[in-house]
Amino acid sequence: MPDETSLYIYGAPPEEYTTVTPAVSPRQQQPYQQPPQQFSGPPPRRLHWKEVLSGLTLRPLRTMDAVRDQAVWWPALIMSALGGALAVFANDASRKEIVDSTLATSVPALGMVIVIVPAFCALLGLVSHALATQFGGNGSPTPFITLSMILVWIADAPRLVVAMFAPDDNAIVAAIGIASFALTAWLLTMLMTRVHELPWPRALGCVAVELVALLLVLKLPLAS
Repeated sequence: MPDETSLYIYGAPPEEYTTVTPAVSPRQQQPYQQPPQQFSGPPPRRLHWKEVLSGLTLRPLRTMDAVRDQAVWWPALIMSALGGALAVFANDASRKEIVDSTLATSVPALGMVIVIVPAFCALLGLVSHALATQFGGNGSPTPFITLSMILVWIADAPRLVVAMFAPDDNAIVAAIGIASFALTAWLLTMLMTRVHELPWPRALGCVAVELVALLLVLKLPLAS
């Protein structure tokens, strides 16, 4: 191999001289490209139980959209227990029986109501959820069950308050009962459309069993 001085003397490298170019991989030749970054927003905020109760009372549709994937068990159980106890005192016959009986009889009876009524409401919500899945619903069971338990007693609260101070055969109590029942049907139907993404005719059909059971078993919201 000739040295560098021979290149200047002869003016050109001899035929035996070869120039070796280092090989560069295609990966090194391409400029570096930073992978695209995916910016995901913060997860949806879970509403506090106070916000859930006030929202379902004042802004039901907007609150249903916000909590359609959120289960609120403790507020649902407590409201169902209190609603069942108020329903006992709102009925003339049951109120008279509780007042005239002794503590040894009335306390266990109220205790059974406080336990059975929430369990019954949760079972009705589970039945409505099962029907919704048969009609193509895709929602979770616990949000619908707990929210339906709260909505049932929110809708029936006006009737319970009036019935505690008025007889069962009062026309005002009956009118409020009919309005409360219509409100309950509308709220449960709207909740079904939000949670399970069903059209309102199918949603109404899914909650029909729950509405009939509430009317017959708990006398909600009509008074006997």
